[in-house]
Amino acid sequence: MIKNYFKIAIRNLYKNKLHTGINLIGLSIGLGISILIFFFIQFEQSFDKFHSQAEYIFRLERHEKDENGFNSSYSTPISTAPTFGDEFPQVRQVTRTIGGGAQAYLDESTIQFQPFLMVSPEFLEIFDFKLLRGEANQVLQDKFGAVITEKTAKKYFGDTNPIGQTIRMRMEDDFEEYQVVGLLEDLPANSSIQFEVLLNDENMDFSIGKESQNSWYNVYGETYVVLNDPLAKREVEAGVDAMMKKVLGENYVAGEYYFTLEPISAMHLLDTQNPGMIENTRPQLLWILAGIAFLILLIACINFTTMAIGRSTTRAKEVGVRKTMGAEFGHLVFQFLTEALLTTLLALIFGLILAETILPTFNALFEKELQLVYRFEQILVLFGLTLAITAMAGAYPAFFMSSLAPIRVLKGNLSFKFGKQRLRKGLVAFQFSISFLLVASTLIMVNQMNAIRNHDLGFDQDMIILVDVPDVPSTSFVKSITASFAKAETYRQALSSRSEVNSAGITISTYGDDAFWDGGFSLEDGKQFSFRLNFVGGDYLKTIGLELAEGRDFNPDPKSDSSAFIINETFAKAMNWEDPLGEIIPNNRFNTHQIVGVVKDFHHNSLYGQIEPVILAKSPATLFSGVNMLMISSASNPKVVVRGNGSDIEQFQAILKEEWERIYPMDAFSFSFMDEAVADQYKADERLGKMVFLAACIAILIALMGLFAMAALAIAGRTKEIGIRKVLGASSWSISWMFNKEFLVITLMGVLVALPLSLYFMQSWIEQFTVRNWPSWFNFFLVAIGGILFTIMIVSGQSYIASQMNPVKTLKDE
Repeated sequence: MIKNYFKIAIRNLYKNKLHTGINLIGLSIGLGISILIFFFIQFEQSFDKFHSQAEYIFRLERHEKDENGFNSSYSTPISTAPTFGDEFPQVRQVTRTIGGGAQAYLDESTIQFQPFLMVSPEFLEIFDFKLLRGEANQVLQDKFGAVITEKTAKKYFGDTNPIGQTIRMRMEDDFEEYQVVGLLEDLPANSSIQFEVLLNDENMDFSIGKESQNSWYNVYGETYVVLNDPLAKREVEAGVDAMMKKVLGENYVAGEYYFTLEPISAMHLLDTQNPGMIENTRPQLLWILAGIAFLILLIACINFTTMAIGRSTTRAKEVGVRKTMGAEFGHLVFQFLTEALLTTLLALIFGLILAETILPTFNALFEKELQLVYRFEQILVLFGLTLAITAMAGAYPAFFMSSLAPIRVLKGNLSFKFGKQRLRKGLVAFQFSISFLLVASTLIMVNQMNAIRNHDLGFDQDMIILVDVPDVPSTSFVKSITASFAKAETYRQALSSRSEVNSAGITISTYGDDAFWDGGFSLEDGKQFSFRLNFVGGDYLKTIGLELAEGRDFNPDPKSDSSAFIINETFAKAMNWEDPLGEIIPNNRFNTHQIVGVVKDFHHNSLYGQIEPVILAKSPATLFSGVNMLMISSASNPKVVVRGNGSDIEQFQAILKEEWERIYPMDAFSFSFMDEAVADQYKADERLGKMVFLAACIAILIALMGLFAMAALAIAGRTKEIGIRKVLGASSWSISWMFNKEFLVITLMGVLVALPLSLYFMQSWIEQFTVRNWPSWFNFFLVAIGGILFTIMIVSGQSYIASQMNPVKTLKDE
């Protein structure tokens, strides 16, 4: 019997090629996108869970109070690791992770900047990164031993055995030799902690002075602890206050400086702009993508349901005959569900092919290394999804059709006019509302991102190239910055003599969230004042295009203006200075200094955050003399900021490289574009906008296919009525309007529901920006008009063909 059900199902699907095709296309697209999103969500949720001790490992988060409330960060003082290990018996192991980098080379032909991660010797015992060669408890014991990944080994040593080989890295004035003692398998794509080279954290002595290492107000890198019991997290956090009182002494103020513990299994899916040394994914993105997948599938299922109901006229007599021949209700339900299952299985196959086809594009969009791996768990989910769609799309038609009374059906007493089927009208209206919701959301996102791109940031980002200058390592931070700036100045002056260069300056920070360093000092009344700082040189203001509100620029001579500060307007307002020029910061710790200029406010952060008080300085010694808080979240090496005169960017790059190799032949040339640094801040929302746009296009396509099929079914069910109207003198236009007005009402219902909902749902997204720009009502009006025009085109085309049929044929008795 079951074999017979499948035969009949295949015959019915083949017989109704148009409706089968529309259902297959809609469900295939919906399933393909949903499968891809399902694997992506599963991949994102798997981050860091491959570590065998994942539930025992926690990352420390530091909380410190300032005048704006609490400042939270994952950067921690150097002393944090040993202190937690000593003070808490619940802590079994602890490790630091401090990022760094140096010029590295094997020979004169292999010179490049090599990033590395300085960690405690227990690092590879805590985290399950697979060692191919070496022992986890031994490889990080030696200060001058290096553990590298397979990819790094191939870069330096090709296919030869890297163990015992050396990499020379400039760690201070000289190049130190590091022997490769361990080889790691390339890191998993779902690891939040990424690196190329691991070094023992004793190497921080090359760049961090002893005073800074012992300070609780200077932070470097992050700290991870392993607890004996995950439930001990609360005990440790409860004991932090007593620990801080012990280590801070007279500087201790209850509740103003403390640490909390974050499970590593949760650190990738963080709802924060500042995730620390890792790249995070906002949980909202996963919810939005899951919602998109569900909506697309729902639209496809609605198509299936409405078309099945629409075919009631042709299937009703079949049901009546089968019931007369003895078919039971359950048998008929099973028959219709079998057809739905076959359609869904075929759509699943096509959907899997589609998912594999667009996977590279998806990975490029989200910058991921997602792979579709079909293990038992994934197959089980796909099987469950198939059954769910079969039930969702086929259940109502199956039960509806199977419940028809055979006497009424065979006597022809049933009426299935489109206008009288409220359920079907409601489903189609709901389908349109989803489509218009996605279209309107896309419109809002595109409009907002255009506003972000066109917003005046207070500086000129065009035709600016940033050339990285390797820092000169030193245990004295001031000496390191000063020496690095001197190195950058040599290159800057060489460029300034070239006619192709408009101007050139030097900067530590560029643009973006946490690009400018955080500083703080105590005011005379004891309150803490927080600000952002940047060290600059040369013609920085001129090159970057910052405008002076009052005062003067720095003298480009590196030996002058060592005691001068330039502030922004927000800093002056925060200090209540009506005439800032010549003012002295009210703090007796600062060396002799003077405010010489005020620049107009500019956006040093992305447009997610407000403009903050900013100090620009030439001398690190002068500025550091007065601060009691410093947090460095970006690179500490200077960059030469260069603006070109011409428009040939490739030729300009070649000039910059030529000068660099002439002056510093032993250092790798590295550069970036200022406008790319700006654009990078909004990558996540740009990706989301593209995804919503794609979803809107798919939703519209499926909805329009459904509209086409529904119009065809509605017109096919009323061909005799059309014939009678033609005989009585009705025009093609009046017949077209008869059908159009029914579908236009549905379209308008969808629009009226979708537009307010889009404003409601997008409110929280757009509020994350400090610059907000909603689309005008005219834009929404155009969306509505577009939907109406599509409806008219599709319905009019179908009704016109029907109206041209010969009434003799349509009125002929069967």
